[in-house]
Formats: sequence, C-alpha cells, structure tokens
Amino acid sequence: HQANAQSKQEWQPIYLNIVGDNKMNGVEASFQVNTCNGEDMIYIKFVNQNDYPVKIEWFDAVFTQASTWINKEKDSDKKSLTIAAKAEAKGECFKKLYPELCVEEKVFVADKKDFKRYMANQLMVTAVQ
Repeated sequence: HQANAQSKQEWQPIYLNIVGDNKMNGVEASFQVNTCNGEDMIYIKFVNQNDYPVKIEWFDAVFTQASTWINKEKDSDKKSLTIAAKAEAKGECFKKLYPELCVEEKVFVADKKDFKRYMANQLMVTAVQ
C-alpha cells in the first residue's frame, strides 16, 4: 500500500537572467521544493503567456548552500517540452503528465539542507510553427 503526499509549498521564480526576471520570450518559469512518497522533489512550472505554442529546452541546475552550481550539461540531460498557447505545464506528485518537470533533489545534493535554489540552465524558448 503506497501513500502519496504533497504539502502545499509556494512557487518561487526561476531566475532566467542576471537581473532576476523569471520570464523569457513570453514564458514564465517557477519552481517549488516538496515531497512525494517520502522523496524530496523539485517541481518546475512553465506558463506560456504567448498566443502561440512554444518549445522549451533546458538543463536542470541547482545552487547549493555552499554557493556552488551543480549543472546537468550532457546532451542526454537536455530536457524539452512543448506548451500550447496560453497554457501551463507543471510537475506534480499525483499527475505524471510532465515527468521532465519533476526532479529528485537527491540527484543533485545528498542532504536537502544543502539545496538553495533551482535553475533551468541554458533555457531556450522557440515558437512552434
């Protein structure tokens, strides 16, 4: 018997540029840290505010309490997702619609206390024709 649990945590902006904006080419990016089935998870949310669908590509990255970045940078680590016009895609514990938006924290840090924030590294937003 397996129980799912996800507490309500606030979405935090994913800083996409040096001045701290969390929007790029009409797409807003956020993350939250939560638990699912006892695992510490990072959930990602993208909101497409454009009137057209977009393809998003990125690499997961985590900033630690020790002020260092841990990046996934191999071609095989690249994630991509297409989001319809005026739609959102988000990682959730119960719905596995977007597995690429659910990241196990332990992949980056052994102890959750070492985690500081998430970043969608090298994010690219492209209009889908």
